Amino acid sequence: MALIPFVFPVLFQRPLLTGAAWGRTVMFLAAARAEVLTGVAAILSAIAWPVLVAVVLYWFRKPIRELMATAVGIAASSSKVKIWQVEFDRDVQQQLEASAQEARTRPPAISEQQLGSPIPQTEVKAAARVRTLIDEAPPGSVRSEIQESIRQRMVGFAKEYEATRAALPSGPERTRAMNAVAAKMRTLALAACPFVDELADSADSPGRRLAAICILQMAPGMDRVEWLADRMAVEQPFVFFHASVALLNAVRKFGPAHPRELKKAIERALARVQGFGEHCDGNTVRSLTLALSELESPSP
Repeated sequence: MALIPFVFPVLFQRPLLTGAAWGRTVMFLAAARAEVLTGVAAILSAIAWPVLVAVVLYWFRKPIRELMATAVGIAASSSKVKIWQVEFDRDVQQQLEASAQEARTRPPAISEQQLGSPIPQTEVKAAARVRTLIDEAPPGSVRSEIQESIRQRMVGFAKEYEATRAALPSGPERTRAMNAVAAKMRTLALAACPFVDELADSADSPGRRLAAICILQMAPGMDRVEWLADRMAVEQPFVFFHASVALLNAVRKFGPAHPRELKKAIERALARVQGFGEHCDGNTVRSLTLALSELESPSP
């Protein structure tokens, strides 16, 4: 109580805050208020979006559930397709490697006994296996992609044949290497039937024409008999020998129904090959002679 007479006059005689100090205080309070409002807005914004998302998810929960189920189903189906494609490629590659390996062991000269069955049964079975795999492919775009992969493989084998012929000197080693390529072509032949015309009409690619011939060995067609006979005039001996095998198989399939057309084409082909004289290809002569013999004396 003794201090009051001294403090009270001081308080009222001297303001607590000067004018400048009071202004700074007001500015500070205004800034603090702005920061508080900004913080509140940020909190509301952070809360609003999750709440909005939760409301939307709840409101559309049924279609979202159906959409998720569909997406899971598509993903599962896609995984199955990819697994199937991997297995398909692996199986086809195994068939190709087996056919090529067997072909490399065969002698270049073809015996009369071999002409009786010029396409090895291993290749016949391999081609049937690949054809079955194609038939078992899922319909639609997957099957179309598989068919296109077969086409690309055949085009690749055509290039391999051309490169092999250019790189190796004439002789048994080159013939065996080219036989291995032809064996791979025959392995895919039944699956590649839709591309026979495209391959046959490739004027600038003997490898593609060989691929067409290998298809016709496995799946003869009368509409290509004259074309096969023409090979004797325009192809290398290796290619026109395979054309002669295709003609032989055409006789075995169509001989009773089309004897005249086949005889005319084969006689023309044989005359052309024999016209090379001492340089004519013996394998081709034997193949065409056997075709004429079977045509004139068909098996019962």
